Amino acid sequence: MELTETQIKCLINEENFNNLSEDSFEKILQIALSHVCGRFNTQDLSQIDSSKPDIVKTAYADITKLLMESARNNATVEELRTLLNYTDLNKILINSFCDAYENHQKEIQENLETVGNSLSHIVDVEWQLDYCIKSNVHNPAGIINYHLSLSTMKNGTIEHIKFTCTQQQLQELVYKLKDATRHVEKLTSS
Repeated sequence: MELTETQIKCLINEENFNNLSEDSFEKILQIALSHVCGRFNTQDLSQIDSSKPDIVKTAYADITKLLMESARNNATVEELRTLLNYTDLNKILINSFCDAYENHQKEIQENLETVGNSLSHIVDVEWQLDYCIKSNVHNPAGIINYHLSLSTMKNGTIEHIKFTCTQQQLQELVYKLKDATRHVEKLTSS
């Protein structure tokens, strides 16, 4: 999905941006970048321009939305610059925004990946068959055990989940996975 001219115009209030000084815009942009990139910034928005607090807050929200949507849609700097040129924004503000976006695009995208509560994705499975011929404990001999190791990935971090199960438990697991796959296929096809 790509950003469109209409989406850009919905994300920002051009009049508010043009009512800000270049210095105020730059300060708001730096605060927005620090928050979107997951860094803590002690500077307060109210310290920027005390005569226009509503404009400062709206501009901060608009800059934050524009940064996040541009990164989410993987917009290039050239695409973003072209779309912003369709607006009535000051060219200096456009250049300042695009330069900041270009320098922090990857960092914003990495931080956006950590947002949400999505489940881990299974990326690899390793298994080993173990057959017990004789046992000196109360368990009966002749049992098949499977040692499984699932490699999962969440937010770029790989974790390993290891467990052991019997043949019957493994068959139940496979059945439930196939059932879940069928349900997902039904949801995506409708």
